[in-house]
Amino acid sequence: MQQLKIILMVCCLSLASTLQASISLDGKLDESEWKNARSFSDFVKTSPDTGEKPEVGTLVKMTSDKEGLYFAFINQQSVESRSRKYSAKDQFTSADFISVTIDFSAQGDTLYEFVVTLGNGSMDGVYSRGSQFDGDWEGAWDFKVSEDDKNWTAEIFIPWTIAPFPIDKTNSQQNQNQLNKDLSKMGIYFGRYFIEKGESYSFPDTSPSKANYMQSLHQVWVNKPSGSALQIFPYASLKQDFNYQEVEYRVGADFLWKPTADQQITVAINPDFGQAESDELVANFSAVETLYSDKRAFFTENQSLFDIKSDTFELLNTRRMGGSSDAEISSQDNQPTDIAAAIKYLNTSNSLDFGVMAVLEDDPKDASGKHFLSSRWLVKGEKGYVGQLINWVDRPTIEREVLTSGIDFGYWQDNLNFSGKLLYSKTEQQRAAEGFGSFVKLKYQANREWRSDFSLLWLDEKLELNDMGYLARNDLKQLNVVSEYLFLPENDDSYFREFNWSVDGSVSTNKKGENLADRMSLGVTAKTQQSASYIAQLNYISSGYDDLISRGFGSVELPGRQDWLLGYSSPFSGQTYYQINYHHLQEGLKDWADSIEFSMNYSFNDTTMLSTSLLQLDSDDWLIGNDAGQLTSYQRKFDQLSFNLLWLLAEGQELSIKSQWYAVEAENGKAYNYYSEPTQANNLIQNFKQSQLSMQLRYRYRFAPLSDIYLVYVRNGGFYQEGEDLFGNRDILNQQFDDPDDHQLLFKIRMMF
Repeated sequence: MQQLKIILMVCCLSLASTLQASISLDGKLDESEWKNARSFSDFVKTSPDTGEKPEVGTLVKMTSDKEGLYFAFINQQSVESRSRKYSAKDQFTSADFISVTIDFSAQGDTLYEFVVTLGNGSMDGVYSRGSQFDGDWEGAWDFKVSEDDKNWTAEIFIPWTIAPFPIDKTNSQQNQNQLNKDLSKMGIYFGRYFIEKGESYSFPDTSPSKANYMQSLHQVWVNKPSGSALQIFPYASLKQDFNYQEVEYRVGADFLWKPTADQQITVAINPDFGQAESDELVANFSAVETLYSDKRAFFTENQSLFDIKSDTFELLNTRRMGGSSDAEISSQDNQPTDIAAAIKYLNTSNSLDFGVMAVLEDDPKDASGKHFLSSRWLVKGEKGYVGQLINWVDRPTIEREVLTSGIDFGYWQDNLNFSGKLLYSKTEQQRAAEGFGSFVKLKYQANREWRSDFSLLWLDEKLELNDMGYLARNDLKQLNVVSEYLFLPENDDSYFREFNWSVDGSVSTNKKGENLADRMSLGVTAKTQQSASYIAQLNYISSGYDDLISRGFGSVELPGRQDWLLGYSSPFSGQTYYQINYHHLQEGLKDWADSIEFSMNYSFNDTTMLSTSLLQLDSDDWLIGNDAGQLTSYQRKFDQLSFNLLWLLAEGQELSIKSQWYAVEAENGKAYNYYSEPTQANNLIQNFKQSQLSMQLRYRYRFAPLSDIYLVYVRNGGFYQEGEDLFGNRDILNQQFDDPDDHQLLFKIRMMF
C-alpha cells in the first residue's frame, strides 16, 4: 500500500506535459520559426486517383529543433463545409483530417503515421515491410487545431524521442547543395481528407494503396540530434471485483532510455499489462483461432521490427505473453498470468537493425510461468532488405520448449515490390518435431488505375507457431491472386464518379493431395458525386475438401457454395452516416441463409457521437463440427447488437458507454458422418443457444501525451443452454446482466515524464 501512495503522489504532482518545445502549440503559427520554415503545397488528388490539382489549397510548413519536428497544415476550406465531429483515439472519424507520415531513415523500411482531425481527434500507427500497418502503436506527440474564416490549421509536434533512428552524416556530405554537413536524410508524406467532397489529397503523388508507397516518400534533409533521452511511465491501478469481493492493487513502471538516437532500451518492472479497452466479441464456431490485437504499452512501443506476418500467420503474437496459464483446463484458478518483468532493446543504423526482447511470467497457482525470448536482425539496402526473427519459449508446466524462426526479404524496383518469408519451427515435448513454411508475394502497379497482387503460401503439417505466434492453420499450399481496376467516367455530369472493380481468387491443396475448396470473389464499388457508395459482390466457393471442420477426424468433401452481397453507404459528411448490407449465402450443404446488417453513426453535436449496429441472420443449413469429430447441420438464427456512446466532456476528457451482445440459436440439428461426402446419421441432436454480453462504462482523462487517468466499470456475461425449450433473448439478457461472469470497477493512472 505504501508503494501505491508514493505513485499516486508523484502522479498528482506531475499533471503537465513533459514535452518542452520552442514553439508553443496553439494552432496560431505566430512564432518567428514558422516564417523561415520549409513549405510544401504541390498536392494532387489521390481519391479519386486522378493526379489532378485539388480545387482547394493545402500548405504545409515544416521546421525542427533539438526537441523534435514541427508541422503546420493550413487547409483552405469554407466554414460551412467543415466537419468537426469528435472521435476517440484511433477510432473511425467522419471529421476532416490531415496526416503526416515520416520515414526517419529514408530507407522505406518503417513509416510512422500521425493523423489529426478537425474535431480534435487523433490516430497514429506504423507501416513496416510490405506496407503492413499496425494501428496499435501509440507515440508521445501533440497537436492543436484552430480555425478562421478561410482556413483551418493543424499544428503538430513530434519529438525525436518517439523512435530510434540512424544518424546518417555520410550521405549529407555527398550532397553538394547542403552547407550544413550535420544534416541527415528523412522521408515525409502529407495527406488530407475533405469529408464533404469525399476526396483525399497527397504530397508527394502517392498513397498507402500503391505498391511502393513506403519507398515513394519525399526526401528532405534535417538535423537529427544524437543525444540521450530518458522517459519514465509509472502506473498504479486499483480493481474491485464484485463477484469475489476482492480488491487488487498494482504499481509499476516502464522505463524508456535512448542512450543515443539510434538505440532504445525499454524495461518494465511489475508492468502494466492490463487493458482498459475491451476486446470485440466474436462468435467463432470454426476450428481457426480468433486473432486479437494487443493494446498493452510495452508491446506496442516500437514493436514493428519484430513483425513478420501475413494474413495467415504471425511469427510473434504478443497476446501469448501474460495469457492463459498452462494449468489444467479444469482448474478454477486457470486465469491469465501476470508478467513479472520484461525488457526490449533496439539498435538501428543505415545498414543494420537489431533487437531483442525477453518476457518473464509470474508463477500462477498450480503452474509455472512461461519464459519468452525473441531476437531480430535486419540488413537494409537501397532496393531491399533481408532479416531474421528467432523466438524461443519455455513452458515448464507441460515440459515443452519451442524454437521458431523466420527469414524475411524484400526487393522493390519502380512499380514492382517482391517480398517473402521462410518459416521454421522445432518443438521439444517427449520427442522433437520440425516444421517448415514459406510465403512469397509480388505487388505490381501497372498504372494509376490498375494494380495486382500475387502470393504463394506453403506450410507443412508439422509447422507450429502458436506457442509464441499465431498460425491459422498448417498443411496448406495456396496460390492467391488479387487485381483491382479503377474506372473514372469522363463525363463530369455522371451520377457516379468512380468504379472500383476487383477480383480475388485462390486455389489450395494439402499434403494428402486433396483439393481444398477454391475461392473466387468478384466485386465492384461505385461512388457517387456526393460520396455515397454502392457495393455488389459475388463470392463463390467451389466443391472440395474441408480438412478442418471435423477438427482432426478426417477430411470432408463439401459441395460448392455461393455468397451474394449488396450494400450501400451514405456520405460521411452528414449528421447521420449509415451503412446497410444484404447477404444471400450458403453456409452448409445445400440450403440458403439470409442476413441483413445495419450500422449507423449519429452526431448529436460535434462532441457527442452515437454508433450502433445490428446484424440478423436466418439460416436453413448451418454446418459445423465439434471436438468429437461430429458434423451437424442446424437451422439457426444469429442476432448481434452493438452500441457505443462517446461524449467529449471537456478538452482531454471523454466518457464512453460501450455494449456488445450476440445470441446464436440452433435448432433441428441433423448429424452427418464425416467420412468423405457427408451422409446423414440417425443421432439425436440437442438444440442449443449461446450468448455473450459485454458492457463497459469508461471515463478517460488525458492530461498530457501518453498520460491518462481511467475509471472503468465492466459487466460481462456468458450463457449456454441445451434442450427443446430455449430461453428467449430478453430472459437471457436479464440473466447475463443480473448474474455476470465479470463484474469489476477499475481505476488506473499512467503518466509519462
